Amino acid sequence: MQVLSPPEQINFAHNKQLLNRYRFIEYESLRILAAWLPAAANMDWKLDMGRLLWEDAQHVQYLYQRLREIQTPAFRPPGDDALEHLMAEAVHAPTEADLLAGLFRVIKPALAATYRWHCEQTFANPDAPTLYAFKHILLDEESQLTWAEEALADHAPGEWEAYIADLLAAAGGVSGREDRQKTPAPPTCRTHFEWPRDAARDSRFSLVNRDAGQRVKSVDHATQRLRDFESYSQEMLAAETVALIIHLSPGMPWAFTYDSARHCYDETRHCKLGIEWLAHHGHDYTDVPQNTLIYTWRSQYDAATQYCLLTMGNETHAFPHRHEQMAAYAENGDRLSAQFVSYDMADERQHVAFGHKWLPQLMAQHDIDRPVDEFVKETVALWEQEYMTGALPIHELSEVSDQ
Repeated sequence: MQVLSPPEQINFAHNKQLLNRYRFIEYESLRILAAWLPAAANMDWKLDMGRLLWEDAQHVQYLYQRLREIQTPAFRPPGDDALEHLMAEAVHAPTEADLLAGLFRVIKPALAATYRWHCEQTFANPDAPTLYAFKHILLDEESQLTWAEEALADHAPGEWEAYIADLLAAAGGVSGREDRQKTPAPPTCRTHFEWPRDAARDSRFSLVNRDAGQRVKSVDHATQRLRDFESYSQEMLAAETVALIIHLSPGMPWAFTYDSARHCYDETRHCKLGIEWLAHHGHDYTDVPQNTLIYTWRSQYDAATQYCLLTMGNETHAFPHRHEQMAAYAENGDRLSAQFVSYDMADERQHVAFGHKWLPQLMAQHDIDRPVDEFVKETVALWEQEYMTGALPIHELSEVSDQ
């Protein structure tokens, strides 16, 4: 009997180890982008970061689905201190440009190259589901690299980028198979990351508290429509809150992070929806004052309260006004506005469902031990008192739950 010696280099055990490394890198990249989304000032980058972290969530999901077929539990630590150190350090970039350069000009190109190498080395037929996952992940990864090349064209490689590259080399590269270099000392530019209590905006915007949740009804249809789409153009504030909740809740199940990545991405899309509508009607969205106090107000509370304020407050109570909008648009033959709001409402229904699904576990994660219905009732009352009145009070930190 002839004994075949397969040319493939990645055996079953090694395959599991590698897939778990990739899953770890994609997952941590998602969380790093979420942490930085409120802190980044460049609005164009913020809009893209929502999409980028959602795409990374798709990559984690592909890898998770494959891993749970070949190992239990599917999610495991990578078992490599150097790799964990790399991803733990990547968040401490001195600027948002440096952060994106470290992720998308160092880590992601190496990850994409390793995916391509893996495709050539694994057992093609037995491991076909992995190849299917890589095929789809690489579409995103290559698009992300093109995005970074354009977005960071004016950002010269610097000390931080070199540090991330050295940390990757110390981990033996993405696969861990390369010769390991000595762990580098942190550069002087390293800036310890603190989650942002205020949402950053670039110099094009003015910051104004414009009555938050108050809605003036004694205006004509055209004025109300303009105000509504100006409000859409500020929905980055909701994306920033969801991103912060992801960052503050590392102990939540993967499915929560996956849903929340979609929630965050949706809100950046809604923001872009408002921007596109304003541009279509001859308005510059950077002329709309940004009420970043909304984010600051929500961020003073624990993550479960923030989530409840958003999903059970803003999103649950938005539908009556949205239905009024739709009726008015239909009456006036305003197809563009009607289509935009239709898609927004579909997303918001899903977000409310996310709130009902995850709030109990999020409460438990943040040590809130009371009936869910009671917590929701109290939080919605808080929302009505502090948001709907336009007050948005910022309390002393000792007055609210510890973050």
